[in-house]
Amino acid sequence: SEISFKLAWNSIILDFPEHRLEWILNLASSKKYKLFLLSNTNDLHIEQVIKNMGAIRYTKFQTCFDQFYLSQKIKLRKPDLEIYDYVLTQNKLQPQETLFIDDTVLNTMGASSLGIHTWHLKPGEEDITQLFKLKSEMF
Repeated sequence: SEISFKLAWNSIILDFPEHRLEWILNLASSKKYKLFLLSNTNDLHIEQVIKNMGAIRYTKFQTCFDQFYLSQKIKLRKPDLEIYDYVLTQNKLQPQETLFIDDTVLNTMGASSLGIHTWHLKPGEEDITQLFKLKSEMF
């Protein structure tokens, strides 16, 4: 049924902890980096993310990014190379000056093949808030 599909689909979306939101808000406010979100997502995902985070927290999160790319909207998907090229071209980014972070190895492999620096983040072992400690050689 549609309801059980929706519940199963949305069960993969985890809570977004406050420390992670604070970290991304601080990073965005520093204005040191351009920030882009690139997600293979759809309206069901976004609806559940907003529900989990709350509308105010979600809006704060979304406004941290220079651009918010959702695969359903741009009709491209990770790990297809076209999606990375699209983001690079749209924003006049140089691959060697770009860091792509993803928790799926195929996605980071795709970006890496275009010369983009990558971090295959392992949830439960690593957290995005460790970026500058774990990946300092990239900066």
